[in-house]
Amino acid sequence: MRLALLCDDSSVAPWIDALEEDPLNEVTDAALLTPEATQLCRRDSGIRVTSQWEDLLTKTSLDATIVGGSAPQTLDGIKQLAGAGQTLLFVPSFAQGSTFIYELSLIRDDNRVPIHPAVWHRCDPVLIQLREWIRQRTLGQVQLLQMHRTFPAMESSTSQVAQSAIDAELLLDFDLLRWLIGDYDQILALRTGATEAGVLTQSVKLSGRDLPEATWDGCAGKSRTCRLTVHTEKGPIVLEQGDETREWVLTEPDGTRHTGNRQSAIREYLRQLQSSEPAPMDWSELVKAFETVDATHRSVRRRRVIELHFEPMSERAIFKTQMTAIGCSVLVGTFMLVLAYLAIASTIQLPTIVLFVLRTLVFLPLGIFLFLQILYPLTRPSDTEP
Repeated sequence: MRLALLCDDSSVAPWIDALEEDPLNEVTDAALLTPEATQLCRRDSGIRVTSQWEDLLTKTSLDATIVGGSAPQTLDGIKQLAGAGQTLLFVPSFAQGSTFIYELSLIRDDNRVPIHPAVWHRCDPVLIQLREWIRQRTLGQVQLLQMHRTFPAMESSTSQVAQSAIDAELLLDFDLLRWLIGDYDQILALRTGATEAGVLTQSVKLSGRDLPEATWDGCAGKSRTCRLTVHTEKGPIVLEQGDETREWVLTEPDGTRHTGNRQSAIREYLRQLQSSEPAPMDWSELVKAFETVDATHRSVRRRRVIELHFEPMSERAIFKTQMTAIGCSVLVGTFMLVLAYLAIASTIQLPTIVLFVLRTLVFLPLGIFLFLQILYPLTRPSDTEP
């Protein structure tokens, strides 16, 4: 594949590294809109560089564009490329925000543009092996999953972690847990030592019907590490990721170790996209991951368990939601206007024509709203809706 690059986030660096030595795929063009994007491609002299995303639209030889980052100009460029029908490999980051993801979902549905979440962990051979063991119950029933992460402390504190750093890891960690086990539909989150700057610790519990519970906790540490322990009937399976290589290492209950390979996982991801096989990750699953992280914020604010209800985001669904909200407002407003009309008509002697105009003004919004309901059956359902 001939790929272009539009990203200002370091999360795309593994993709660049993997493609440098890949004979079948290469990055040929890059739109560098921010200083961070320039640093990503500084060492790649073979890439044709442009300072405008519009130049990527004229590259007819491109098969897809790797996009990511959270700078406003980058997000605007991503939406414009999607609107033009470009195939996108989307590198997710929670800093992009759920609102942007919903906007991109509408563009995707409206233009039928293929947008593939660029999540390489779903193609890592070690994680695929772990998923098969869990699904086939090779080591018996899974009893509990525990994930623990450590983060570098903030410069202004020796023990606090920035909330943005936690959310960034939660996004893909939640997808990993859901991919391994299933769709969790309840979430409870707690924070300790929370300030505007950051938190001391954060813990999250995920649960679902007929699913083993999963816990996630994070705190400051000497380095960035991750440890996932899968408790089974035949013993624990430990999955670890260090700060240096960021490769997953799987340890079986008997002590046998298996090491993953991020570069081979990325190449396998691209191979699946070019084949007739299903994509490694559907766009709706990425939306679920964003909504799950959002649910942790609601759980902390409300101090209770949050029920997760995932619905397809489409123009039809948004139209229905908006019309429901408008309808409630119109009914309440009509009731108040009727009371005002009765009060005026009973206290002031007005000409018949004036009373007729008042009645018309009172019921006209309700009539317009009821007429607009005719438009709802005429809206075209998205092909992705069940």
